[in-house]
Amino acid sequence: MTTQMADTTSVTLTFDDFYVLTAEDIDAFAVNWTEQPTPPPYNVIVDGKKFVHTGTTYLVRGFGAELPRWVKEQEAEGHLVLFVERDDRLLSYVYDPAVAAEEAAEAAEAAGGAPAAE
Repeated sequence: MTTQMADTTSVTLTFDDFYVLTAEDIDAFAVNWTEQPTPPPYNVIVDGKKFVHTGTTYLVRGFGAELPRWVKEQEAEGHLVLFVERDDRLLSYVYDPAVAAEEAAEAAEAAGGAPAAE
């Protein structure tokens, strides 16, 4: 696994680090964090996108229809999802493009750029 720790709450990964989790009729990216010596990060950055931990976890085995339903709801809202596997749990993470745009606008404004158009 090629990990790059930006700080103690974030990690940068590549798609090569992930496996595909298939449940019912959904596919989602997941990374196995069980062997890592550090706790799972709060933020996972993949391809420049910051996925934030939602606080929700699912059992690795026996998650039933709840996990696929949650993934479908997130995708319907335009969010991307991924999971970090730690021991017997799948920690859920979400990338929200609207939040990313807001953060980019705030960063540009803080750097002295023009405020973003609304």
